[in-house]
Amino acid sequence: MGADQFANATLLVDQLKVGIRVCEGRETVPDSVELGRLVFDSMSENRAERARAIELCKATSDAVKEGGSSFKNLDNLVRDLCGLGLN
Repeated sequence: MGADQFANATLLVDQLKVGIRVCEGRETVPDSVELGRLVFDSMSENRAERARAIELCKATSDAVKEGGSSFKNLDNLVRDLCGLGLN
């Protein structure tokens, strides 16, 4: 379960910019006071990460709605598979 932690942190913090890093490396244990401060700060309405998460939420919701890009792509995949005529 821990093997994907680095990849998940990189995706959420560095690429999507919707998270904050609380520690580095597997041997690092965050100080409880610092961790508490980071959690408290992350709940702030004024965080750029929060605004970015809301923006991504809207984009993903639009993509899966009927007529959205994900909806269309899945529809096209199903049509292509049905068109193969496999029995």
